[in-house]
Amino acid sequence: MLKHLPYPTYRQIRHVIVVWAIETIALLALEKILPGLEIQSSESAILAVALIGLLNAILRPVILYFTITITVFTLGLFSLLINVAVILLVVQIVPGFIILNNQTAILVVLGVTFINMLITQILSLDENNSYYRSVIRRLGRTQSRNNSAVEHAMLIIQFDGLSYSVLESALRAGYMPTIESLISDQHYQLKKWICGLPSQTSSSQLGIMYGDNKNVPAFRWYEKETQKLVVSNHLNDTAMIESRVDQKDSLLLHNGSSIANMFSGNAVKSAMTMSQLTSVAQISKRSNVFYNFFLNPYNYTHTVFLFIGEMFREMYQNLAKLFSHRQLSLRRSFLFALERAMAVVFARELTTHIIIEDMFSKYQTIYATYMGYDVVAHHTGIDSPAALSVMRGLDKQIQRVIKANEIISKVYTIVVLSDHGQSQGSTFRQLYGLTLDQLLKKYLQNEKSVVSSGTSDEVKGYVNSLLQEVLNPHQKVNQSVKRIYKQLQTKDGDFSYFDSASRPLPSGTDIIVCPSGNMALVYFANFPERLSLEQISKIYPHLLVNLVSHPGIAFVMLNSEEYGPILLHSNGMYFLKSQRIEGKDILSQYPSHTSAQLQKLSAFPNCGDMVIFSSYNPETKMSPAFEELIGHHGGIGGLQTEAFAFFPESLPWRPGISDAVELHKQLREWQTLIFEGQQ
Repeated sequence: MLKHLPYPTYRQIRHVIVVWAIETIALLALEKILPGLEIQSSESAILAVALIGLLNAILRPVILYFTITITVFTLGLFSLLINVAVILLVVQIVPGFIILNNQTAILVVLGVTFINMLITQILSLDENNSYYRSVIRRLGRTQSRNNSAVEHAMLIIQFDGLSYSVLESALRAGYMPTIESLISDQHYQLKKWICGLPSQTSSSQLGIMYGDNKNVPAFRWYEKETQKLVVSNHLNDTAMIESRVDQKDSLLLHNGSSIANMFSGNAVKSAMTMSQLTSVAQISKRSNVFYNFFLNPYNYTHTVFLFIGEMFREMYQNLAKLFSHRQLSLRRSFLFALERAMAVVFARELTTHIIIEDMFSKYQTIYATYMGYDVVAHHTGIDSPAALSVMRGLDKQIQRVIKANEIISKVYTIVVLSDHGQSQGSTFRQLYGLTLDQLLKKYLQNEKSVVSSGTSDEVKGYVNSLLQEVLNPHQKVNQSVKRIYKQLQTKDGDFSYFDSASRPLPSGTDIIVCPSGNMALVYFANFPERLSLEQISKIYPHLLVNLVSHPGIAFVMLNSEEYGPILLHSNGMYFLKSQRIEGKDILSQYPSHTSAQLQKLSAFPNCGDMVIFSSYNPETKMSPAFEELIGHHGGIGGLQTEAFAFFPESLPWRPGISDAVELHKQLREWQTLIFEGQQ
């Protein structure tokens, strides 16, 4: 049952009057600077603003219903054109309100919206107050007749790629006041857990949701049996990966909702979830996701301006790095500015809206992911100003969710966690002048064809999720957009959206390199079975010696016919099965659980013939990635295996969690306590 909303009627009336006054003042101010706008009296301005609001309320839902696809595809900009049409209609009705051309009408809409947002922010002093009035309360009214019997539910929010240590530093620096206040005032606790190998989303989230992440050895891998390259963020591959796990123990199996995740957890409702976007059966269930978001005028205007602001922030920070003293630097394109704004603003705002909508709909368990930090940290560093600004925005989302939870009598127990962390360092190519596949080709004296599978750019998958979510219900539009995209796509295929298929491997490829942060799986494609240490040494006599002698390589994991998995490095060998060490103990600089995690990885049928790990400095915690990313994850060393869990003190915690599968068991235990009302 909904609590009484804390804003009484007189406050609602006051808010309407204030907004009406602001927009009237904005309209009169714009008349002074726009030559195509003429307002003959204050009464005309007051009447025009009132009629614009009334027509928006009446016409907007109808127009939006028929134009939702193009509205989403233009990130809400088409919604502004709806307002332009409304204003041009008002010009025909209100005497003394004159607009001479369409260009002026567009400028009036933008100007009034901007001034409204600016003054509202100044008056409210808090963006979330505006969000509460404009979004949460409206959702509360529209969902108030929900008859769900759910009294105790669980909300799991995942911050993609945020490590325990970086979060702790951000809390001390004041970037996340909401989470800090929950720790100090409302008895929440922050704990560290280890995600295991590989330290990346497809493996970790699968383990968290299902308690099973077997045979997911990296973000990308090659399957010799089918001669197929599997890429975790290609939608068909994501669906295939999820279909392989036992789904009986999913966290979301009973009345669950999956939002902006890689996997669905077999939830009854999925929104912006990669593994479900190829499912025709899910299309009808997803049809209202964007409509409800853009139906609220606050959402689309707020999102458009935040989107533009985030792009300018990225361009400014990209320029500022030229004058900073940060050693870690990566060239960032205009395309990245768009991707950053998509992840940090558009996907974030939409995710929060759907979370709150689903809270009012009383789903038993909701699991949602914010991927903005991971995207930005990859390109700017794990504790860069850009990454910290993303964390500040994430903190505001938690505050919004808490406000919504208060309205529904705190039905939801809120748990915040990450799936992995990130390490950082200059890239392997920056340090040594060539990529890993080029290094292998050099050591093989250019006698073999060596191909890299590409980079683990997760944001492409999330962009695909947004694009397919809106386009799938409209096959003709979908096909037309894809046709245009293929004409514009770059020759090397790096900018792969719309779930473009993986580039086929060149015929005659001998060796395939699948980089994943500072770990790379290497496959000898001409051999159907996994090659052993003995076989590789015989076929390529000097390759292993040259590899481990390189200063950028920490060690190579191989499978011995006699001894099982072995770590080969420049100063000796580590026999994982027997724990026998010859020469230097290469794992002494890594956490104690590393040996067990390497053995688990080596046992996967799809593990590489060689698994190469780049060098690691335990003092600086830096390690170079085999991809062109400053912040990276997938391997071991540094903060990439270090994740966090943030939850009420009333819930028990199992110390020493060192694998995503173990965290799943902890979450299942919490579900039992929460659903029975015992926490």
